Amino acid sequence: MQDPAAPGRTPLPPADPWTRDGALLHSAPPGLAAWLLDTGLLTDRIRMLSGAPHDLALVAERTGCLSDEQRALLEARDDRCFVREVELLAGRQPWVFAQTLVPERTLELQPWLAGLGRTPLGAVLASIAGLERGPFEFATLAPAHPLAARALRARPAAADVLWARRSWFALGGRRLLVQELFLPELGRC
Repeated sequence: MQDPAAPGRTPLPPADPWTRDGALLHSAPPGLAAWLLDTGLLTDRIRMLSGAPHDLALVAERTGCLSDEQRALLEARDDRCFVREVELLAGRQPWVFAQTLVPERTLELQPWLAGLGRTPLGAVLASIAGLERGPFEFATLAPAHPLAARALRARPAAADVLWARRSWFALGGRRLLVQELFLPELGRC
């Protein structure tokens, strides 16, 4: 059998890094598993644990494209989406990078999702009756992974891997995806 990475062969794409298997968390750094499993508001957790003022920095809002895997997870008809990226800060240190992917159909029914600005999404979602939340999925992402590269854009080579979690939320049956990466500065405020 020929090596798929041999010259003249197209390398295989990396395997999907996301898993629902909580066994991955056994290899998480001490204390991080509690962050990864927390179903409460991360802004509240940062406020409680940091002792520093917390804030939200809006990193980017743009139009993007969902991968085939994200389309299936979100039950989206096409790949167009609204992308919102923020950092949750303790003092001036970013502790969490969050990326929200809102399929076009979801945005049509919930246009307010594109106008949050610096308002934390979690606080708004927590106030919505009938909100559904999907299960957590976890990953360790290398700095070269596109999502990790976005999170580390201002701090290259700051970590060997970034621990991440994601889950979908459904509003009126239409889903959006929240992906959260726990930055190296977590707990160093």
